[in-house]
Amino acid sequence: MVRLALVGCRRDGELYAEAVSRLQGARFVATIDADIDSAERAATALGAPNAYPDLGDLLAEDMDGFDAVVIDAPNRAHASLVKAAAILGKHVLVETPLALSSADAEEVTSACRAADVRLMVGTASRFVPATRVVKDSVDSGKLGQPGLLRIHRWESRDTGDWPTLEAEAALDGGPVMGQVIRELDLATWLFDAAPTEVYATGRKQGGASLPDHDYVQVHLGFPNDGMALIDYSAALPAGQGYSSLSVIGSTGAAYSDDHQNMNLLYRGGSPQAIDTGYGAQHVLAQLQEFVDAIIEKRDPIVTGKDGIAAIQVAEAVLSSIASGRSAKLNGGSHALV
Repeated sequence: MVRLALVGCRRDGELYAEAVSRLQGARFVATIDADIDSAERAATALGAPNAYPDLGDLLAEDMDGFDAVVIDAPNRAHASLVKAAAILGKHVLVETPLALSSADAEEVTSACRAADVRLMVGTASRFVPATRVVKDSVDSGKLGQPGLLRIHRWESRDTGDWPTLEAEAALDGGPVMGQVIRELDLATWLFDAAPTEVYATGRKQGGASLPDHDYVQVHLGFPNDGMALIDYSAALPAGQGYSSLSVIGSTGAAYSDDHQNMNLLYRGGSPQAIDTGYGAQHVLAQLQEFVDAIIEKRDPIVTGKDGIAAIQVAEAVLSSIASGRSAKLNGGSHALV
């Protein structure tokens, strides 16, 4: 039985609690958060016996009482937490981004390799059921050669994963490193290649006082003339967000969105849309892959290498936004042209 410690309880462990009842071969034994109330709520939700305000407190009390950590802390803490876990010989699942720079990500990955611990970068969007079907269609050749990928993700700063305070968002990498990196990862995964060209633009739709852009549009060029168009907005009015993904290939096309289980209900008066959703299936699938990789002593299907690749593309996006120029792949890294 793999014993897990949740490090960072920003969401009070809600998504993990929904998934843990079906998780096989593992259980949570501790939660850790500087806000001890959040840690205790998460511990209750996960059925974990202990909650701590700091990783050091867990180590002082029971260093051998856990085997792996699941890091869901602020992005700026990811690199240091992963290295600390690696030094202790603990396996790591860390939510994307792995670090806030490719240099730090390389260092973190090397630390895990030297310690011979499993490192998985959390990219739950890869495990969404509809996205998996699209990926399977691409890999099986049903769509032919992928030509165009379109991804939209629109949300409000007051909902979803965007922090309420823009200053906090900036410390966690801003919209590109903190948010759009998920779509960048999906694009490289679906095309199974690094983009050869990157061009991006950003706007402050929510007002000039924002420390960073809340709307980002990205164009990625891939080998064999493939391309991806990504747009992300955190400037919607308060309410439910929306995301969609479509792939057009040489012999077919596929589409998915996060409203695929929306049902229309009419009982007189105004119709209502009821979203049955897919719950925490994507979180469960990701956790199960991490646990299975530990038990089977193999690399997980999303590794530090994948995490580094996504950060490198995000860095190219940031450079393109700042300069107004495109970046081209040259010798393994992107350079402005």
